[in-house]
Amino acid sequence: MIPLAEARELAEREILARTGWSSLPHDAVLTHAYHSRRGRYVFQWKRKTDLYSSEVDRLLVWVRDDGSIEKAEISWFAPLEPKISENVERILRSRGYTVATAPAQAIKEAVRKRAYEVTGKGIEVLEWRRILREAWVVEQPGNEFWVGKLSDDTYVLLNPDGEIVGWMVLPARAASVSGFWGDACDGECPPCAGWCYLARNFKSYFEKWAGSSGAVVWGMCPKYDYKTGTEDCTDSGYCESYISSSDFENAIKDHKCKFYACFAHGDYQSAWLGNEQGTQIDICPVSGWWCDLVVESLLTNRGRMRFAFLGHCGAMDKTGEDTFEYAFRKGQSEKTTVIGLKNTTGESWSAFHQWYPAFLKDLDENRDKKIGDAYDDACDLYPDIIGHIDITGDRDQTLREIIQGDFCKITK
Repeated sequence: MIPLAEARELAEREILARTGWSSLPHDAVLTHAYHSRRGRYVFQWKRKTDLYSSEVDRLLVWVRDDGSIEKAEISWFAPLEPKISENVERILRSRGYTVATAPAQAIKEAVRKRAYEVTGKGIEVLEWRRILREAWVVEQPGNEFWVGKLSDDTYVLLNPDGEIVGWMVLPARAASVSGFWGDACDGECPPCAGWCYLARNFKSYFEKWAGSSGAVVWGMCPKYDYKTGTEDCTDSGYCESYISSSDFENAIKDHKCKFYACFAHGDYQSAWLGNEQGTQIDICPVSGWWCDLVVESLLTNRGRMRFAFLGHCGAMDKTGEDTFEYAFRKGQSEKTTVIGLKNTTGESWSAFHQWYPAFLKDLDENRDKKIGDAYDDACDLYPDIIGHIDITGDRDQTLREIIQGDFCKITK
């Protein structure tokens, strides 16, 4: 069997022979170099990637123990030629260049100037790239764009004329949780049942907004029956997901958690979730109560929640200090919006079940719409909810701003 170093040299020679390159690309990183049990060496190089890269460029070579090449796969995109608009070409000419003679940096500077003319924003133009559309919210067809970066480190896509046509989906997290019905049915409630369907429905939107299903912590909390706290509800059939109180706690603590929804018995001071091994699990806005989960403490080392929905009957009966809405906003009025139920009646509860699908659908389909406007429009559609729901914080932030914005790491 030949040594590893010799096998690697043979692999590199094979790549150069097949491509005609004089050397391996400068951004090729060796990710695999080992001897397989099948009697061959495996070498793989991949393009060094960054936050906004999308190409899956790979050089793969299998070298047999006798030094012969068993397999070689080469997938390496050549540098892309950017598309230049007439306006960008005009800027180049004003600086003494033609498209043919302009160096790459001059073209980027011309695109940057044109982007400022169009958007009024100072955008650092990085490069012309082939992108993976699933990683972006893109408003135009195609997969080749200029990638730019705003002053707040948000990545955007620009078309050849400098217009913003896409935003990167930043990896975020969310929590959508339901408590148990408990004794609300005059003692007839199933011991493992609750508002799972509401947590599920909010979760389905949070998945889209956070970027993946794995980014949402959701289900009924805790995972034991409400009566004894000892019966595991996981296979009860009342909900597809049951989580522990620590799962819920860690989800709220995570500074990447931008979206929150909770449905439980309660008001503006506390909400009861269920029974965990004999301990009644409650969540409260501030310490000094009997609660196991205290929002003020859970948010100590992170910023305010960008969007929170409080689905307990009296969640917004009172607002301001020492309430849930204030705790999730951390007392701030920008980049944080809280919506919650109040003065709940049978009629308003029925109206809520019409209101929330319309509200979530409107937000999702109109991501540049102000949350406050979407809230008002849903209330106009279902006026029976008026007086039984409220909104505080930033009415002007949009869903797109939440998805693309920072995680509000500022603490207070």
